[in-house]
Amino acid sequence: MTKEKKGGVARFHLSDEARDYFVRMGVERHKGKSSTGMFSAFIEPYFLCMILGMAKDSSRDPDKMTPDMVREWTTHAKDHEYLISGLVFYQYCKERKIENDDGVLTKMNEFFSPDRNSTYDKAAFEMMNGFAQGGFDVIREFGPLSELSDFLLIYLRELEGSL
Repeated sequence: MTKEKKGGVARFHLSDEARDYFVRMGVERHKGKSSTGMFSAFIEPYFLCMILGMAKDSSRDPDKMTPDMVREWTTHAKDHEYLISGLVFYQYCKERKIENDDGVLTKMNEFFSPDRNSTYDKAAFEMMNGFAQGGFDVIREFGPLSELSDFLLIYLRELEGSL
């Protein structure tokens, strides 16, 4: 997974290539070509990449990312922060084959940050970022898309086929 520089801050990581892919449709201030909508922030396509990576069990070290991303869920994802955290923590425990209560409690301390300025610890970000990159690897195979509606239809079919 992504390795933070010594003293660096753990955060969500969406590669430059993934950003370019989604900017084509439209993200934040980048209008894009989609006439059917756009993402309000990069955290939204990040979330979709991460979920698809989990569903496909596809994870790898993230590719290069130039601009920084946030450390917290924002925009529409913020409304579902606890649900997302629960799903991601479940995956974290599943990967480590943790099933007993004591093990889960121990892993909670590793996963959730004790720092009030961040929700997740570095290990959690590493796992999520790996799945986000793996999910984008799958999305890349959709080919270049300009319409958000086309992307979401293909994405949903791919996701449903993984469950």
